[in-house]
Amino acid sequence: MRKQSSLLIIATMLALFISVMTTRSTYAHAALVRTDPPDSTVLAEAPSQVRLWYNEPVSVSFSTFQVLDLDGKPVELTGIHLDELDPQLVILDLPEIGDGVYSIHWHVLSAADGHDTQGYVVFGVGNSADLNTAVVHDVQTEIPWTEVSLRWINYGLMALVIGAVVVAQLVLPRAQRRVSLTDSYVPARRRVLRLATYASLGSLIVGLGLYIYQLSRLLANLAAEATWFGTGWELLVGSRWGWFWLARQLVFVALAVLARKMENQRQAALGTVAMGLVVVTAVLQALVSHAAAVTDQVTLALTADALHILAMGVWLGGVVALLVGISSATIDLLPEHVRQHRREAWRVFGPVAAVSVALLVLSGMISAGFQVATPDAMLTSFYGQTLLTKIGLMLLMGFFGLINSATLHPRVAAPLARLLKKPAGWTPFSVDKLPRLVMLEAGLGVAVLLVTGIVTASPAAVGPGYLPYPDKEQTSAMTQSVGDMIVSFSSKPNLPGQNIFVVRATSHRRPAPAEVAKVILRYTYLEEDLGTISVEAQEIEETAYRLGGGYFSLPGRWHVDVVVRRLGVEDSIGSFEWVVPPTAEPEPVLLSDQPLQPIVLPLGFAGITAIALIGFVLWRRKRIQSQANDTLTTPDSLAGVK
Repeated sequence: MRKQSSLLIIATMLALFISVMTTRSTYAHAALVRTDPPDSTVLAEAPSQVRLWYNEPVSVSFSTFQVLDLDGKPVELTGIHLDELDPQLVILDLPEIGDGVYSIHWHVLSAADGHDTQGYVVFGVGNSADLNTAVVHDVQTEIPWTEVSLRWINYGLMALVIGAVVVAQLVLPRAQRRVSLTDSYVPARRRVLRLATYASLGSLIVGLGLYIYQLSRLLANLAAEATWFGTGWELLVGSRWGWFWLARQLVFVALAVLARKMENQRQAALGTVAMGLVVVTAVLQALVSHAAAVTDQVTLALTADALHILAMGVWLGGVVALLVGISSATIDLLPEHVRQHRREAWRVFGPVAAVSVALLVLSGMISAGFQVATPDAMLTSFYGQTLLTKIGLMLLMGFFGLINSATLHPRVAAPLARLLKKPAGWTPFSVDKLPRLVMLEAGLGVAVLLVTGIVTASPAAVGPGYLPYPDKEQTSAMTQSVGDMIVSFSSKPNLPGQNIFVVRATSHRRPAPAEVAKVILRYTYLEEDLGTISVEAQEIEETAYRLGGGYFSLPGRWHVDVVVRRLGVEDSIGSFEWVVPPTAEPEPVLLSDQPLQPIVLPLGFAGITAIALIGFVLWRRKRIQSQANDTLTTPDSLAGVK
């Protein structure tokens, strides 16, 4: 048993290491964060290219981009490709276009988590362009109930597989050592493993459903000549999602075969491999979830998500697996043995479930720190509200789990017994009522899985739209002394979109050491990793330079470097921390608009660390006690007693 636990930990670490090595740092659901030309701008001349920056890598092969003119007629693009150095930048090559209003409708597939998103951008050419006349299509934002249903069934079957394997390998063997009858739990073990077999086969079928659903969504937006076979094959071998889907299917095939063999063979190696494979299923699921799409600390995000899935499977799946197995184990037993077998199995499962619940809560806290920007975002966004619903259902399920634990363990019920002035050994219900209570707990688990399907199919509540409103106004201009140069920078109207940037660069030395050759502005967005844009400003008069454009494309914090380049002299670089306020009026603060991550990540990490330390201490204590018992039962020690 100790060997299996050690190998399980090793398998978890190895799987997480592989996942980290194959995952890029991104966000969940590809969202458009910046365009060039900027959205809703009017240009004097027609651009030759349109650049679209997303907050995660885009799979161009499964994405569509359509440019429409004022009459709704498509403009045929001469090229669509990713930037060679930036997989988050899509470049559209335009033909020669005349004055007018144009809209770009995009539908992209995230290369990180396999989610697809859509939207549009509008720009005009010529002074007479009226952006209000642009042709735009409605963007669908309804809940994808087909996807939610598939995810619901997927998580349910995955939980059954994980729970059944854990019950068969960890719970039932320990319960067997607590009863007087030999091999009395063998029928239960076989039935639980059969459940694992059927759940694995069901997961294969649901996997096919997920693949067909993904393929149908892609074909609905690809060109008419795209075929099911060609697109399906490219989805499998040409996308990150496809490779992980293939790995997932192979793992469930292996689990179905292993569970079937384990019904008739009690080889420790088979059980150890099965335990390792359930860890792999959790990691593979994490690799195509929101955890695969965070901006930083990807190792922590993946670890938390994999632990969350494992804990969910052990708790929810374990409850159902044990409920199914115990009913089989007690068929041929005498009435006096039925209660004992039922009680001991649930008593062994109790601590396992308690640890799983704790890990579920703590890993959920860490995941929430990555997927929800602020406490107010938790209250106001659809993602946050759905997550709160899930938390409420989990608390209710945990309440019934506590009642079940108190029914089995009088020590757990002791505080309530003292409060109600009940005698020692009192429990809220008899053991005979336990199956019904467990059924209620399992029913709530089904509801939790449904809400989980909705959460994982929805975009996370992060990004510039959830940034706190600046607590102070940005000054109209900032000045900095760099060597002999005095550099000032200003932006008007200093709002997301088009701005006029003015730089003044003057040397306080007379005569000046060298003439200014050019002034370069470098823009870096600090709220997300979108790279740096470098643009040369135009001289409008001696010591004054001007630049217009949508380089402040998003609200929030920006870093601006003003590079003053002079011949024969080292560049003078002025660095400015600049704040661009949002165009909308600030929303009233309900709870807090400060980042949630710095609060919940340390709490979740500290809790998991505490569980690990407590587990290690208990394991050491049990090992020392076992060694002491072995010493007392050796022949030499018995002879000494005589």
